Amino acid sequence: MMAEANWQKVRDLSRGKVSGKLTSNPQSRFRWKRSLVAFGLVVGSLCAPVTLTAPVNAQQLEPFVPPPNSLSSPSKRSEATGTEKPDVQFADEMRNFVIQLSRWAKSYRSDFSIIALNGLELTEYLETTLFASRGTAEPARNYLRALDGIMIEAPFYGFDKYGEPTDSEETKYILGYLDRLKSSGLEYFALDYTDKSDAQQAARQKLRDLNALYYAAPPPDKQLSTLAKVPRTPIGANPHIIDNIREAKNYAIVLDSSPYGTKDAFIDAMIDTNYDVLIIDPFHRGTIPLTYDDMKRLRYKKVGTPRTILAYLNIGTAETYRYYWQNNWRAGSPEFIGEGNLDARWGQEHHVYYWSQAWQNILFGSENSYLGGIMKLGFDGVVLGGLNEYSWWLDY
Repeated sequence: MMAEANWQKVRDLSRGKVSGKLTSNPQSRFRWKRSLVAFGLVVGSLCAPVTLTAPVNAQQLEPFVPPPNSLSSPSKRSEATGTEKPDVQFADEMRNFVIQLSRWAKSYRSDFSIIALNGLELTEYLETTLFASRGTAEPARNYLRALDGIMIEAPFYGFDKYGEPTDSEETKYILGYLDRLKSSGLEYFALDYTDKSDAQQAARQKLRDLNALYYAAPPPDKQLSTLAKVPRTPIGANPHIIDNIREAKNYAIVLDSSPYGTKDAFIDAMIDTNYDVLIIDPFHRGTIPLTYDDMKRLRYKKVGTPRTILAYLNIGTAETYRYYWQNNWRAGSPEFIGEGNLDARWGQEHHVYYWSQAWQNILFGSENSYLGGIMKLGFDGVVLGGLNEYSWWLDY
């Protein structure tokens, strides 16, 4: 179970190399790759109650123990998986993945929100010249049109360690991207890691011109396992109906609900708040599915008016405790499963050939797909995790 799993410590590597976060390489800066959890579910009629069902073949969450040689050094990776580095345009394939997913979702519900978690570099194409440093960036327009918002982690606090200020150059880099994207009309979500009131106030001040929604997650570490206690009430708390992210004044995010104990206790804690937007993993403790009735309870703020609810969907890695995972799956079998992911935070997971049609069919394209179930359950949108997987493949 997730509560019993040891959280993976993110490796701190120098800028310019793949790590748990993106780095400062101006052409391919790799932001923190957080393989955020999504969920599996069984879909029913729109009019009938929907229940998420955890299949019996999904593995329980356990500390990640890499199989022999499967997590070898980059020089041995092709030996470990029996394959060479794929001849793929990794950034383009990730953009196309998001575009197709968004188009499919919006064909059924035009107001369904698609939020990108990190992946700022995907928003631009770098047109290189003879001298790479003289290249000019052009917007990735189709990709930007597929999105309704972008969430950025640790723009001011917690990039390397919880509570510590993010390096000033990193902050400058992030804000530069956001400033250039202002004309795209995207909604911004800023997620810092600090519980200091003065730090949060300073961060909000710096975001004032960008009109970003701001949330500072509490400790321990960066687990996103409980609601913030500072401030006690949401910034800009209001009694208004929140039909979409653009009407929101605040948001909260909880991915690991293990500390709450039971599912009912978790839901009770969420509904006892006035956050305009809740971003959650629809599996309590990673394995116990929420139901349609649970969603109806979560829908309303404490003051009684509706809010917007978003789900996480990890499109970049396959998690072994999810409904789609089969007991006989391993690196290379099926073909879209790659080697284990050292940076996994919520249990064991594997890199995937995310450009594979077989993998994408699991996530969207039918009402029985992952995203289809999310929509049937009544979520108003998704926050797409795993976008930075393209950077891992670039350095494969």
